[in-house]
Amino acid sequence: MATLDKPEAAERMIVSAIAMTERGDDPLAIHVVAASALSLLRELIDKSGDPYVAQVLKLGLFTAAAARLQGEPIPLPTTPEIDAVIDRVVAGIDAGEIAAPADLILNLTADELRGMLGYIVRPYNFLKHADRDPLATLDEGDLDPEGVIIHALTAFSMVRPGKALPEEIKPFLIRHKLA
Repeated sequence: MATLDKPEAAERMIVSAIAMTERGDDPLAIHVVAASALSLLRELIDKSGDPYVAQVLKLGLFTAAAARLQGEPIPLPTTPEIDAVIDRVVAGIDAGEIAAPADLILNLTADELRGMLGYIVRPYNFLKHADRDPLATLDEGDLDPEGVIIHALTAFSMVRPGKALPEEIKPFLIRHKLA
């Protein structure tokens, strides 16, 4: 019998969540499977430095600033507040103070960073912590299984950079314009 390391286990859960999506399985089940993979990967990422959310924010801001510098459209939705932050990153790149996402400094608390994934974690914790509030309910509109899968894929790429993803993931990536 083969042994699995934690990233391999997460990859299998991601592949399973994608297969479940393709079959039209229950969104709650898909969300929970993908959130389990993301939770595992976030723990691995958090052990190696900046938390997952901080790294994703830094990468997103840096990518947006680089696009703006090259006159290309920014690859994410923005608000005036986000545009102002992107402008500061552009200025930092121009001044030679910022050369990579890791050079960015976020002034967010651990709770604020954690809260940014609340929409993913709440449905997962709804099931995980039934003993804390057995009468709680969950609004099915809070489920975002495909968004969780995308986060899990992002986290996987951070844990295993450069590793080719399995072929069965490609249709999902193409459908979401990620490949």
